Amino acid sequence: METTVRHRVAPAADPAADLHGLTAHLAALSPTGGRFRVQVITPHGSSRGDYHVECAVNYGKLTVTYWGPNGSACWRVERYARHGTALRLDVSRRVGAERGQLIITSPDEAPDEAPPEAFPTPDMTRWKACVRTWLNRNLPAGVRITSLRQWRHPSPVAGWQAQSGNATWLVFTTTDPTALRQLLGNAMQALDALPAATHLWLLLPPDSRVELLPFLSLLHVPQVRLYEAAPDWSAVHPLAPGHQLPLITEPVRLWRYRPPTPAELQYLRQWFGDALDTHCEVVPAGGSTLSVRWYGLECARLQRCVVAEEKAAGRTTPALRFGLTTLGQPSRPLTARNQADFHALLEMLNRYRTPTAREVGHPLYRAHPERWLDVAVRRQLHLIDEALDSAHIRVQAPHFSRDTLGLADFVTLTHTGRLAVVELKADADADFIWQGLTYWLRAVHHWRQGDFLRRGYFAGAQPDRCALPHLYLLAPTLRFHPTVRTVARRLRADLPVTLVGVTERWRQSLRVVFRECFGDF
Repeated sequence: METTVRHRVAPAADPAADLHGLTAHLAALSPTGGRFRVQVITPHGSSRGDYHVECAVNYGKLTVTYWGPNGSACWRVERYARHGTALRLDVSRRVGAERGQLIITSPDEAPDEAPPEAFPTPDMTRWKACVRTWLNRNLPAGVRITSLRQWRHPSPVAGWQAQSGNATWLVFTTTDPTALRQLLGNAMQALDALPAATHLWLLLPPDSRVELLPFLSLLHVPQVRLYEAAPDWSAVHPLAPGHQLPLITEPVRLWRYRPPTPAELQYLRQWFGDALDTHCEVVPAGGSTLSVRWYGLECARLQRCVVAEEKAAGRTTPALRFGLTTLGQPSRPLTARNQADFHALLEMLNRYRTPTAREVGHPLYRAHPERWLDVAVRRQLHLIDEALDSAHIRVQAPHFSRDTLGLADFVTLTHTGRLAVVELKADADADFIWQGLTYWLRAVHHWRQGDFLRRGYFAGAQPDRCALPHLYLLAPTLRFHPTVRTVARRLRADLPVTLVGVTERWRQSLRVVFRECFGDF
C-alpha cells in the first residue's frame, strides 16, 4: 500500500526547508525539468493542463506558480502531500478568501490512485464533548468549567469559562470554517463582559488559521493560544499566533481610472435629461464601460468604445443598454423600438426611488439600501468628517482582479493626504467590523506599495504614505451591531477607526447623530 506523506507549512516553519522538500518532490515527478500535468480544483470548478511549475519563497511565504499556453497563476502553499505518483498542494490566495487544491503529476502518466477524500466534519454536539474532554486534560486539576451562554440557537460557536484561583480562561471553538469571524466576535464580547480574564484559547477547524491570524495581529487581547484540529479531527495541535501580510500578486487585469468625458455625459443627457444630474451618477465599470446608477441602483450601461467608433464612422449601433440587472431584469440595447420601455423605466424610478417618494414600501425604494446610502454619504461627505476631501473620492476601487469589486465602498483622502477607507452598512451585521478591517489590511499593503498612485488615483494630491489609513464605519444609528463597538475598543492604538451613526431616515435627510473615535489620530 502506498503511504501518503504529508507536510504542513506552518507560520513558524522554515520556508527554505519547505522549498527544498517541495522542489525535491517536483524533481522526482519530472527529472528533466519539463512541464507537469496540473489539475486545479477550486469551489468554482476544476481544470487540467500541462504547465511549467516553480516554487519560491516570497514575503516569507512558500508559493507555487504555474504557467503555460492556458494561462498562469500564483498561490500560497498551505500544505503539500505526496500520494503515490501525485503531489497534492492545498493552496490559498487573497487573504485566504480563495482556496483550492493543485494535483501535480508527470505529464506522461495519470495518478495511479485518487487522492484521499477529506474526513467528514463532526457534528457540533460531538465536537463539544470532545473539546470538553480535552479541556479537562489540559487545564489545571480542579478547575471549574462552565458553558457560556450563546445568544443565537443553534449557534455554530461554542464557548466555555474556566476558573482556577486568580486565573480565568475563555475558550471558544467551532466546526464551521465560515464561522471564524463569529467565533472571534463572541470571544471579544466575552472579554468585554469579563475583563478579568487572563487567558483566551481558540480551537479552530483544520486549515482555517489563515482567516483568523490577520485580525489577531490588530487586537489587544489577553494571552492567546491558538489550536487547530487535525485533518481527521482526531487531535488538537497548537499554532503559532504570528501573522505576516499575505502575498498579494499583481492583478490579472489592470486599468486606469478614466472618468466620463464631457462628450459621453452629453450623450447620456440626450436620454436621461436633467435626471442624470439630479438622481444619477456615472462611474467607470471597467476600462470600456460606464455604469449609470439611479441612487446607487444600476439602470444602464454605456459602451465607451462603441460611442467613439460609431461617431467616427457615422453609424448608429446602440451603445446604451438598459435594465435593472441587479434585480433580475435583462439588459437590452436601447433602440427605436423600445424607447417607450426605457422612458417607462425612468418614470418608475422617478416615482419610487427618490428621497421624496411616498410609497416607501415599494421594492424599488427598498432595493440595495447600502448603495443608496453610499450615494447620500458621498454627496455630503463634509457631514461625515470635515477632514475628508470630496475631490478625491473613488468608488469601489481600486479593481485589482476580475473576481473582486475592490477594497471598500469608497476610498478618499483627508486634507492632510492620509488615505481614508469608508465602509457602509444599512442593516445590523456582526461581520461589519471584520469586513472593514479586511479592507483596511489590504489598503495598508497597496498604499505602502504605491498601487493607488500607479493606477491613476488621487492625481494632483500629495499623499502621506507614512500614515496608516483611517477606517470609517458608517451605519444608521440603530443598526450598529454590538460586536462593532466591542471589537473597536480592543483595536491597536495605531489603527484609527471612526464609527459614524446617521439618522434612520437618511434617504430623506442625511444627518450625523454620533461619532466615536478609536485609536491615535
